[in-house]
Amino acid sequence: AARVLLAVVIVFTLLNSAVSVGFSYLSKDFYNALNSKDTETFYPLLTRYAAALTGGAPVAVLYKFYRDKLAVQWRSWMTQRILDMYEANRSYYELEMNSDIDNPDQRITEDARSFTTTSLDFSITLMTSVIDLVNFSGILYGIYPQLFGAIIAYSTFGTVVSVWLGQSLVQINFQQLQREADFRFAMVRVRENAESIAFYGGEALEMKEVKARFGKTIDNYFKLVATQRNLELFSTAYRYMVQVIPAFVVAPLYFADKIQLGVVSQSYGAFNHILGDLSLIVNQFEDISSFGAG
Repeated sequence: AARVLLAVVIVFTLLNSAVSVGFSYLSKDFYNALNSKDTETFYPLLTRYAAALTGGAPVAVLYKFYRDKLAVQWRSWMTQRILDMYEANRSYYELEMNSDIDNPDQRITEDARSFTTTSLDFSITLMTSVIDLVNFSGILYGIYPQLFGAIIAYSTFGTVVSVWLGQSLVQINFQQLQREADFRFAMVRVRENAESIAFYGGEALEMKEVKARFGKTIDNYFKLVATQRNLELFSTAYRYMVQVIPAFVVAPLYFADKIQLGVVSQSYGAFNHILGDLSLIVNQFEDISSFGAG
């Protein structure tokens, strides 16, 4: 069943990419007709656009639905398998005695969910990026080879800077997961031992420990926020520059009447698709670091 569902997800991924390519050519024809004031071509194109939307919308929705369904089923299978392993040979007792592995409850409930959902998202995103890269590279190179060269240089620069700025994020995220779990465990411990704590008057001692763990959680969170701020400053500026680069490279051809407005529009779309494909690390570095920590 999992293999069948994975195959369905892959099929809808391919269909989703095909829809994007189709809209790229429709957009080019649409703006060309608008630019040349060609009413005979323009109005039939509106009909084609509506038909494409009617067919493309269900593809996009079903693509996300089957991907989410696969993630839920994978989490269900993996969690049950881990629970069986947790029970077997009194592993739960061994883990409690072994301080090398902390908070197994959190790892089973949260990390298994995060792993299945995020790794599936990354895998599908990577596959989509490869497909889009092949499709739109041909379009962009056909419009203007220099624009294709510019995108390779720009995405390489963005990736190198992002890795340099965010290289400590994985370790900080890992520490944050640990400290959040330690804080939660301390709270659970107070609740489970409420009667003993009340009987012996140990509230002050217990709360001192809970607050100490919470303080470590907040201190690490400030480090995380500061690192994310530095990365966000760069990645936001990186995304804004995307709006300028295609115009800077292609505009001289348009002003010289060598290309039409529709080609400019198509180059923008292709440029953004390829840049998104080549900028996976820039756009998702925070998510990747969180995933690596988990």
